[in-house]
Amino acid sequence: MAEGRRVPFSGQLLVDESRVIDMIDRLRAATPDEIKQARRQISEHEQQLALADARVRAAMDEGGVSAAITTERERLLSHALREADEIRAGADDYAHQVLSELEARLARVLAGVQKGLAELNQP
Repeated sequence: MAEGRRVPFSGQLLVDESRVIDMIDRLRAATPDEIKQARRQISEHEQQLALADARVRAAMDEGGVSAAITTERERLLSHALREADEIRAGADDYAHQVLSELEARLARVLAGVQKGLAELNQP
């Protein structure tokens, strides 16, 4: 956009279509990576939860676990589940924010292109 040329007396900006399309393609390519990263983090936390649960079960099986250990296990599991929910919500919020920003940028670019075309089509 910074390299575009102004149309005299119109306040319009002419941009190189191929560069704008290239920028849009790069934005599209970057967004899925960020979503994949968020999903990977969620998966890692879920694996940690499963490992903690397995350890607790193993400790319980090894011998006479008291009610205090069971209570602590449930507390830890509850805490881990809340944390996983927060991470999921954060990842969803982040993905929504990135996609919303992309949508807004694309809308501005499209509006500029449409306005430029309209000016070109005027007699």
